[in-house]
Amino acid sequence: MNDDVVGDARGREELRLIRAFLRLRDPGRRRRILELAEQLAEEAGSVATEPAVPAHHPPSRMETSPGQAE
Repeated sequence: MNDDVVGDARGREELRLIRAFLRLRDPGRRRRILELAEQLAEEAGSVATEPAVPAHHPPSRMETSPGQAE
């Protein structure tokens, strides 16, 4: 298969994923999707050392220490 075709298909998948993610308004659901994607990537052995786009999100309840504001 031509590399351009593969790249185009991958680019379309990435755009679909981004658009669907951006439609989610519930921060809890966005966090769950992000955690799932990271877990799947880690299981596949393809976790990048740094994200392509820096993510800024408040820490989840599990990431906060007692007494720390959420």
